[in-house]
Amino acid sequence: MFEPLEDIEEPIKIGISAPQKSTLLDVDYFIPFSELSDEVLSTLKLDLLFVVGASPLQTALVKHWSQDLGCIAACVETIDKQASCAESVIANIKQKFETGEFPNNVDVADIRYLADDDNQLLAFNNKEKLAQFLSDESCPYVDSVFYLMHGDFTAERFGEEHKQVAQYISENATIFYSYLAGGLGDCTALVAVRR
Repeated sequence: MFEPLEDIEEPIKIGISAPQKSTLLDVDYFIPFSELSDEVLSTLKLDLLFVVGASPLQTALVKHWSQDLGCIAACVETIDKQASCAESVIANIKQKFETGEFPNNVDVADIRYLADDDNQLLAFNNKEKLAQFLSDESCPYVDSVFYLMHGDFTAERFGEEHKQVAQYISENATIFYSYLAGGLGDCTALVAVRR
C-alpha cells in the first residue's frame, strides 16, 4: 500500500587545507593553504573544511568565506604545534564521519557546534596530554569537546573514558562522545576553548 521512504544520504564532502600535503592528509579534497580562496571553496561545495596551520587572521578569513558558502570551517591547532597530531585527529574524524561506524551518534553538526563563535580548536591524540591540559589550572574555559575512544569496545570502558574526560570540564560544557576502532593514536579529541 505504501512504499517505505528510502534514506537517500549523500556522502559528506570533507576538505582539508594545510601548508603541505602529508600521507595522513591524502584526501580527495586537499587544498594547499597557499591556494585556498573563496572561489576554490565555492567550486568544491564542501560540507566541512578542516584547516591546519592558519594564523588567527587567516582563520577569521576562512571562516568568513565558509560561512557565506554554507560550509563549516574548523581551524585546528595543537598546544605544542605538532602538525602530525592535528593531522591524525582530522584523519580520524573524517574516517568516523565517512564510515558511520557504530555507534553512529556524531556528525558534521557537532563540529559546527565546536567551531562556532571564535572558539580555538585544539587537537589531542593522547589521553595523558588531554588530561594534563584539561586539569591544568591555567586551562582556558572549555566550551565543548569532541571525543572518539579508540581500541577494543566494551560498554564499561566506553562509560569510564567518558567520565575521565567529563571530570575536568564544566557541567555547562558539551561533550560529543563516540567510538572509532582503528583510530590513529590513543584517542581523538577536539577541544573548543574560548579565546
